[in-house]
Amino acid sequence: MRTYSEILRSAIRESGLRSEKILSELEAMTGLRPTPEYLSRLKNGKGSPASDKLNIALAKVLNIDPDELLAAAYREKVPPNVLKRMLKDLSKNQQPIEIGVRQI
Repeated sequence: MRTYSEILRSAIRESGLRSEKILSELEAMTGLRPTPEYLSRLKNGKGSPASDKLNIALAKVLNIDPDELLAAAYREKVPPNVLKRMLKDLSKNQQPIEIGVRQI
């Protein structure tokens, strides 16, 4: 499984887009103004993954699956002991479990 920063770094490289273009697209889509330094920290794994809103916009700009980016972000945000328990429960159950209103 690739990390959030690996997915983001690869998507940016494969898109061929410059940081300035990515940032202007993000601002147009979300009204948020991430800085070049923030984007650099995200793609280099220097801090927590971005918010859902920004991740969904990043996925659209970079033409990648938003769920892949969100899943990687969640894996890094969930405390390790909780993630381990969730994975253990999933492997036992083999049926979809409901989290909020979404099924996984």
